[in-house]
Amino acid sequence: MACHAPGVSATQRAELFVGGLPDHIRVDVELRDPPDLQTAMYYARAFEQRAQALQQP
Repeated sequence: MACHAPGVSATQRAELFVGGLPDHIRVDVELRDPPDLQTAMYYARAFEQRAQALQQP
């Protein structure tokens, strides 16, 4: 996995993670411009939960 390679910055790790997200989540996370992987993951979880809540009747 590229995000675990030595010499990859925190921002690059976040960008690699965000690039692998489904489009409906990726766009929202990209707009937040997360500075690191942990923040990107936090946003991804939040937007995923929102997407699931919107799909429920």
